[in-house]
Amino acid sequence: MKRKQTKEKLKNKINNFYLNHSNCKYRAITNCECLDFVVASQRQKIYPFIYCHMEITGHIDISRLKTAIQLTTYSVPEILYTYHFKRGQFIDIGLTVDDTILLGDNLFWWDLSKKPQLQINICRQEQQDIVVIGISHILTDGEGFLQYLYLLSHLYNKQHSNLTLYNHRKLDLVLKNIHIQKQTEQTRCGKRKTVPALRNFSKDAYYFCLTSKISNSDFTLLHAKTQKNNVTLNDVFITAYARVIAKLKNMNTVIIPCPADLRRFSGITGKLTIANMTGIYRRITIEIRPQHSFGETLSQVHIEMELQKSRYRCFAGIPLLNDIFHKIPRPLLEQAIKATYGLFPVSYTNIGRIDHQKLIFHDCRVTDCYITGTYRLPPDFQLSISTFQNICTLNCSLIGQPKDHETGQYILDRVRNELLEWITND
Repeated sequence: MKRKQTKEKLKNKINNFYLNHSNCKYRAITNCECLDFVVASQRQKIYPFIYCHMEITGHIDISRLKTAIQLTTYSVPEILYTYHFKRGQFIDIGLTVDDTILLGDNLFWWDLSKKPQLQINICRQEQQDIVVIGISHILTDGEGFLQYLYLLSHLYNKQHSNLTLYNHRKLDLVLKNIHIQKQTEQTRCGKRKTVPALRNFSKDAYYFCLTSKISNSDFTLLHAKTQKNNVTLNDVFITAYARVIAKLKNMNTVIIPCPADLRRFSGITGKLTIANMTGIYRRITIEIRPQHSFGETLSQVHIEMELQKSRYRCFAGIPLLNDIFHKIPRPLLEQAIKATYGLFPVSYTNIGRIDHQKLIFHDCRVTDCYITGTYRLPPDFQLSISTFQNICTLNCSLIGQPKDHETGQYILDRVRNELLEWITND
C-alpha cells in the first residue's frame, strides 16, 4: 500500500511539473481508456477519424448548432479538448465551440493534438446545406458517434439541457462475466493465409469519398431475403465483399476482420456510451471456390460468425489489456499494441442503421446521410456500410492517386451487384 501511494505521489509531481511549465494553462484532464489508446497507437497508419455526411434541405442555424455543441459538453466535455498522444490524455486548453465550425472548407484531416475532437464543415448552397461532421475515433467508435449525433440533434431542437446524462467510458461493465473461448477451427486453418492489398501503393495525396447506394425498394427485398434465410445483414455484406475480393485477386480463401459492438454483449444498453467499445473478430476465414454460389458462401460465413459470437471472440485480448493498461509505461504498451494489433490492408465496418427519427434538425430535413471511416492511406481499403431511411450506402474513403477513384468505385459497385444478384438469382 505504501509503495502504491509513493508511486501515485510521484505521478502527481510529474503531472504538476508538466502543467506548471507548459505554455498553456490546462483546466481539465480526462485519461484515455485502453481501447482509446489502441486507436491512438495506430495513428501513423490510420489517423483516427469518423465522419458523418449529410445533405440537408434548408439551412442549418449555425447559432443553434453552436449552442447545441456547448450543451453536449456537459455530458461529453472531451469534445472541446485536445488529445495528448504521449500522455494518453484529453486536455482542456481553452478551445471553444467556435473552434469546431468550418464554413465551406473540405473536411479531410485535422490535428487532434491541437484542435477539438469534433469538427463540423457546412457548405452552404442555394436550397440546401452539405454538412460533414468529423469526430475523433480516439474519443469514440461508430455506435458512440451515432449516440453523439442523436444527442446533438436533440439539443439543437430543444436548446436547453435538462438532461443529466452521465457518459460511461470505462469497459468494466462490458467485460463483466465475459468468458472468452478458444478459436474456431476455421480461424486456426486460416492463420497462415495472407491478406492481399486491393490497390497499389502510391505517394499521391488525392482524397476520395466514394459511394454506391442500394435503393429503398432493393434494400427492402434484401432485408426480406436475409430474414427468410435466417442470417444477418452483416453476414450478407461480408459474403458479398469476400466474393468480390476472391474474384479480383483470384483467391480461394479470403480473410476479413469484422468489428463488433461490445455493448451488445452486456447490460450497458440504454446508457450514454460515447466511447470506444468495439472489439474485433480478427479473422473471418472464408473459402470460396469458383463453383460456389452466393448462398453456399453465405452459409459458411453465417456458421463462422455464429461460432465466433458464441465464443465471445471479439473480446479476445481486451480483458488482459484492460487489466495491464495502467500498469505498463505507455511507450512500451504502444509498441506491444502495434505488434499485437496488426492491421490488415483490407478491412470492413458495418455501422448499421442511422435512425432518421433521432437525427432531426429544426426547420430542416435530412435527405441523405451516411457514416464513413477515416481516409485510408494506400494500399489500404475499407468497405463501410450504413443505412438511412432504408437506403443502404456502401462507402470507401481513400487517399491516393487518381486511379484509386476508379478502383474504389469498381469495388463498391461489384459488392452492390453481388447483393442485387443474390436477391433475384440465388
